[in-house]
Order: sequence, then structure tokens, then C-alpha cells
Amino acid sequence: MRIVIQRLLLGLALLLTSPAMAADTMQLWITVDWEGLSLDEDNLQAMQRFRQQFPDIPMLHLVNPVYFIQPGVHRAQVGSLIRSTFLPQDTVGLHLHPMRTLVEYCGLTYQATPSISGRDEHCRQASCGHSVSLEFAYSETELTRLVHCSSDLMVQNGFNRPRHFRAGAWQLGPKLQAALVANGFYWDSSRIDARLLTTRWPSDSPLIKGLQQLHAGSTPLEQPYALSYQLMEYPDNAALADYTNTQQLLRLFEALLNQAPAVMVLGFHQESAADYLLQLERAIPHMQRLAKQKNVTLVWMP
Repeated sequence: MRIVIQRLLLGLALLLTSPAMAADTMQLWITVDWEGLSLDEDNLQAMQRFRQQFPDIPMLHLVNPVYFIQPGVHRAQVGSLIRSTFLPQDTVGLHLHPMRTLVEYCGLTYQATPSISGRDEHCRQASCGHSVSLEFAYSETELTRLVHCSSDLMVQNGFNRPRHFRAGAWQLGPKLQAALVANGFYWDSSRIDARLLTTRWPSDSPLIKGLQQLHAGSTPLEQPYALSYQLMEYPDNAALADYTNTQQLLRLFEALLNQAPAVMVLGFHQESAADYLLQLERAIPHMQRLAKQKNVTLVWMP
């Protein structure tokens, strides 16, 4: 009986939190992972050019607030640089990599293992901890505190309290999921098919193996579903531009287009926008034409 009730609650959550979709409508989210590593001019300019080219397409900015607490930074200047890429219709959420600077700022004991890259994270530089797995390195209590503290940092620097989330390196599991629920998040995009990343990561790498464990059964056609009565999962089913090219994006788009109604989540990293954002710039006009041919309306979600 308990299982039946849980399934009914999950179904109800899906109906209540997912926008109504017609069979001839497709929702798309363009997400930006702000890693907390750098704010280089060439990447910010690449984003600004993209916004000028597609002024009607909103973005979901998933920001790691560690930018604001690195030694010697001017917080107002950091906020201004980030906002220089925004349009009014955008949404801002939270992106977390457990860097030492952030973990210790939040009053937690820094963990250097396990690393999703195999990198030695016993270090002190600004990027230290970037490859550490949130789910496997920290307890549920610690993650709840880290998410809360990071959300407070966003508010302190002029952003709304975030309700959208993506885990660094997609490291979402039961502990982090519980931490998100405890902090009032209702949208997550940390689930991914690890095979989408094998263009850059070996199949036997810690990242791929870990994601296969965390997100078993994930596919590029996977659609949103309820993780709890309040938290929806929007799988990152088109990965990020760093791992795909224009043709791969179009193949993924067509596959989803053929199973309408559908949702597609795609995006890029701010720290590599100058190198990879061009993939989206080239793909979007083709996507719009393909959708028009099939009489499908594309709805770009904020």
C-alpha cells in the first residue's frame, strides 16, 4: 500500500509542477554551468554575442557562488560580470562543485576524495576540490548545510534564492537529493546518460563509472519526472556543448522531436563558452527549421 501511495504522490507532483504540453509543442531549456573557476573576457563576450543573436531565447544560469569568496575578489564587480550576460527573461539557479574555499567558508571539513577525474585534490589553489564528488564525499547533513550556505551566498550578492539546481559533474544521488528537498528546491537537472560524455571521457574513467552507478538506465530520450512531491528532475538529456557537436545536437533534437511532446535540456559551460557555444549557435536555426517542418512549436523555457 505504501508503494502505491508513493507512486500516486509522484504522479501528482509531475502533473502539478510540469507545464501542460500539447503534442505539437516541445520545451527546450538552455542551461549555463558557471563553474566558479574564472570569468574570462573571451567567454563572457561569446555569451553576450549569443544573446544578441538570439534575444528571444532565455537561459537558466546555474551559478557556483564560490566566485564571490575567492581571495582578493571584489564582490560587486564579480556580480556585474556575471549579470553582463543576462537578459530580463533569464532565471538564476545554483551549481555546486565542492571547492575547498566554499566548503570551508560554509563551516565544513573539506574532503579531497573521491575525485571524478582521478586528480589529486589535496591542494590549496582556487580550483581545489572542483573534481570532488558531492554525493560520494559528503554526508546528507553536510550537503544540506552546503546547499543552504551556498544559497545564502547567492542572496547576499543580489540574486533571488535559487530553486533550480545542477550538481557539479552531475553527482546527484539520494543524499544530495534530500539536501535539495530540505532547502526548498523544485527543479534539478543532474541526471545524464554517461555515454553522452564519452567523447571526452574514457569509458573506464571514474566520472563515467560513477555516473553509471548514480544514473543507471538514463537515456538521451529521458523525460522529466518527479523525484519527490516537490522536486522535479529534468534530465540533462542533450548534455553540454563541450561534449557534442552541431550534428550530434541535431540528431538528439530530431529523436526527441519524433516523440513529441518532449523536453530537451541542453547548454554549455561559461568557462568554455568561447570554444563551444558556437555549437549551439549553429544548431539552433536548424532546430527551428526542423520543428517548423513538423509543425511543432518550440517553447524556450526561462
